[in-house]
Amino acid sequence: MIIVTLTFKKTMPEIYAKLDEHNIFLDNFFAKNKFLASGLLEDKSGGIILVMSDSIEEAQSIMQKDPFYIHDLVDFEYTFFAATKLSSSLSQK
Repeated sequence: MIIVTLTFKKTMPEIYAKLDEHNIFLDNFFAKNKFLASGLLEDKSGGIILVMSDSIEEAQSIMQKDPFYIHDLVDFEYTFFAATKLSSSLSQK
């Protein structure tokens, strides 16, 4: 799995202007079972997306479709981890 950390580098009005497009992007990859979770950080400095993949390159390719990436609104950091245990609700997908 890949943890994608998004850090906002533009103002919140610029982020909010692309939020609907970003949510459509998220919905598309949730429907494909590529995203397991997403959300805003508590301090609202960015967010996290949990990507079901064994490849940082695949996660990077997916994130290049995000309007936040396209409009250079956020920085991305990718962290790979090998999930050795999964919730039964995730492993049934």
